[in-house]
Amino acid sequence: MNAQKGFVLSLATFIMWGVFPIYFKWIDGVGAVQILAHRIVWSFVLLFAYLWFSRRMRSVQLLLRNKKTLLALITTGVLISTNWGVFIYAVGKNQILETSLGYFINPFFSILLGALLLGEKLNTTAKIASGLVLVSIAIQIYALGKLPLISLILPASFALYGFIRKKIDVPSFAGLLIETAIIMPFALMFLIWSAKTGQSGLALNKNGILLVLSGLVTILPLLTYTAATHFLPLSTLGFMQYISPSISMLVAVFLYHEPLPLSRLLGFALIWLGLGIMAWEHFSHRKRASSNVSGSLKNR
Repeated sequence: MNAQKGFVLSLATFIMWGVFPIYFKWIDGVGAVQILAHRIVWSFVLLFAYLWFSRRMRSVQLLLRNKKTLLALITTGVLISTNWGVFIYAVGKNQILETSLGYFINPFFSILLGALLLGEKLNTTAKIASGLVLVSIAIQIYALGKLPLISLILPASFALYGFIRKKIDVPSFAGLLIETAIIMPFALMFLIWSAKTGQSGLALNKNGILLVLSGLVTILPLLTYTAATHFLPLSTLGFMQYISPSISMLVAVFLYHEPLPLSRLLGFALIWLGLGIMAWEHFSHRKRASSNVSGSLKNR
């Protein structure tokens, strides 16, 4: 039953993240910076209410007293805001495929960060998979004639975000509240300026409702993901995360008719091959470990 709960929660999480582009496409005629500002403000409001009513504000107070942790959260706040902003910009510019490719690449960036910054050794499988990703990026550069910035900024910012958050090891929602609180004054100033200049997208219409609900859209999948971690191993969740960029790719091609040239398709194919190799190695290792445990129990 726990495994079933975990599967349903994680599936709901990754489906929500996968259809994110549809939500932000619905916000029509509002600039990416303004959407980002609303997302930050309403995420803060919702997080504050959630932590207040669940009586978890004590953890926030403890984090604020630690200068080293606070400095780290300022950095992660900038990183996650950059990630959100680039994603919203890309969706608005009909570049959903770029975001999908970026989130497929994301785990490999995390692997490289572990190797470069933590001295973690890459096994042969990880080296092959990472090499395939590098070839995929090289193909995109050749085909585009430039760096695929969206596909690189998204995984780089999120991998760095995850790396720093792992190092400081703070509660997920308390940390995110402080991150949004740090960026929120700038977001509020921009929204006030937009309102004074008559450029505000906040009104009693579809756009206004969607902007206010952007906080809920941001927090809800985090809640379901956090709940899923209590029922499923992180390794299983790690492989399930590829549901999101897969859905985004299908949305981009079949719903919004973004072109999928051969170079882009080849890039995706190489990354899928790398993921397949890693998945095969991972589950083979688990199977061998399970067999060894069973064998040792029989010998007893």
